[in-house]
Amino acid sequence: MQKVNVTVTEDLRFALNGKEVAFSDLQPQLAALLQGTEDGVVVLHVDKAVPVEHLVKVASIASNLNAKITLATEPE
Repeated sequence: MQKVNVTVTEDLRFALNGKEVAFSDLQPQLAALLQGTEDGVVVLHVDKAVPVEHLVKVASIASNLNAKITLATEPE
């Protein structure tokens, strides 16, 4: 299983496994990380202040790459 962490910060910065990427590079770089795996998992770490449409965009990219999507939450 290939697990990739995608982070979206409050100021709408994106990172793959801790490495900052431009949104326009998110899909091709995520595809490269998931290449050759049938059971890829994308773990989304999204700041609570980020508008939901950005979460949906990232989840859609992951879904189109046939990855399972998990939303990481912080304990209260």
